Formats: sequence, structure tokens, C-alpha cells
Amino acid sequence: MVQTPGAAISARGGQLIVETKAGQHAVPLGHVTELIVVGNARISTAVIVDLAGRGVPVHVQAQAGSVPFSVLGNVEGQVEALRAQVLAPAGARLRAARALVRAKVVNSAWVLRRLRCGVLDVPDIEAAGDEDALRGVEGAAARQYFAALAAALPGWEFGGRAYRPAPDPVNAALSFAYMLLLGQARVAVARAGLHPGLGTLHVPHGRRPALALDVMEPFRGPVCDLTVASLLRSGQLRVDGFEVRGGEVRLGAAGCAVVADAVAQRVALWGVMGALQRQVGAVQRAWAGEEGSCWVWAPPVRA
Repeated sequence: MVQTPGAAISARGGQLIVETKAGQHAVPLGHVTELIVVGNARISTAVIVDLAGRGVPVHVQAQAGSVPFSVLGNVEGQVEALRAQVLAPAGARLRAARALVRAKVVNSAWVLRRLRCGVLDVPDIEAAGDEDALRGVEGAAARQYFAALAAALPGWEFGGRAYRPAPDPVNAALSFAYMLLLGQARVAVARAGLHPGLGTLHVPHGRRPALALDVMEPFRGPVCDLTVASLLRSGQLRVDGFEVRGGEVRLGAAGCAVVADAVAQRVALWGVMGALQRQVGAVQRAWAGEEGSCWVWAPPVRA
């Protein structure tokens, strides 16, 4: 991850080179599996061409926590996959969305048990007769979940999920962690040949990557929320890791590094990239009307 303002990112002699006022850092291009750029940095076309040509994603966030612009390489949509995505029956799409919401709620309850900060009532998701009703069920469960999570983070002025702008450090850290996970989800969706904007649970709108947001729902709590809460409770992420600009709380450079490293460790430990690809495949099979329930991801460890 590169987040130093004014950093210059280039490629020379098979090396990815990051130059800042503090000096120069080089990494073999062949060792780079993902490049995340946060803030105002300059990146050469040679870097983008080399990485994208090898299927290595490049994600750029204008600021910590903003939706990333991604360059994903040769992963253009496959005609058959795109056709199936567009023509999937409404009932099949709803079944897949229900499975994702159910997994999100169950995994959120797992997070609360892991943090020992409360319980979460699992609603009757099957009773949701359409996408709007399902979003209402999901929203109610999310409000209950974040209220319980707030109890685990006293002293951080966290009263629930809020963003654009983030009013407190917890929301700032959560937004940044979610955007890191979203980058992984976008790669999984693209590799399956699908359009990231045609989702079900999240309403398609403009350039919003609705499908990527859909498939990452089961992963949000365990991968992002648990990681951020653990960093805050352990003191690894401190108040001085944040900054306030124009009434918005943001992660500073040190805070970004702490969160990015912790999320990356959990992603690697739990094989999240592969699991996201499996999740996308399960959604595709549900759209196709495959018999049985849609597979959904669960944390690979006990609460």
C-alpha cells in the first residue's frame, strides 16, 4: 500500500519503485500481488500496464475509506456469464440475496460472540417477499448489531454505522476496511466474467459496484468489523492514528497502515480471496436455478 502524499510510483529494471521525500523503496514486480494507492500519489503507466497484464489488481482510493477506482487487467466480461447475469429470474436472484443476508446476520452474531459483547436476533429472512423487504430486514439486523458492537468500544464515541462523512474514528476505520475488502470482491466478480454493477441486494446505481457489495456481505463482520474492533481494544490503533478534516474523521497515514496490515493478515490467514471467488460462483449457480441452497461463507474458526 502506498499512501505518502506526493509519492511517485514507477517501474524500472523489473522493480516497482516508490519514491518519497524520505527516500526510495523497491520491490520486485513479480512479488506484487495487489497495489493499493491511497491519496495523492503519481503512478506511471508502465506500472499499470505491467501489473494489469499479469492480472494484478491496482486499487486507488482518493482518500482513506472512499470507493476505490480499480484496474483489474484482462478480466473482461464473458458473454455467457454476462447473459446469465442479466437474464437471471427474479426468484433466483432473491434466493441468492436471501442466502447472502442470512450469512451476514449469522456471521455478525459470530462477531458479537467472539467479542463477548452481546447477542443478535436472527430474523425470519425467508419471510422477505421481495428485495425491498429483504433490505428492510437486513437494515434492522444491522442496527441491532452495531448497537451491540458499540458497547464493545467504550470511549470511541461510536453510536452506530454512519459515513460520508464519518463522524467518529470507528466509522472511519470501518469504511477503510470495507473498501479494502471491496477491492478483493471486485476482483472476484471480474474474474467470473460478471458486471460488478448488476447486483440484487444493493440497488444498482451509476458506477456503484452493487454485485461486489452483495457478495462481500458475509465477510464484512468477521474480516473487517472484528479486525477493527480488535485493533481498537488492543491499543494497536490509537486516537493519534486519525485526523479530522472539515468535520470528517479520517484515518491518518499511520492508522491506514495498521488497518491495512491487519486486514491483509486476516485475508491471507482465512483464504478470503479464494472464498470470495467461491461465493461468486455459488451466486451464479443460484441464478441458474441450481437445486439446493446457495453456499455461503462462514468464518473458519469457532467463536
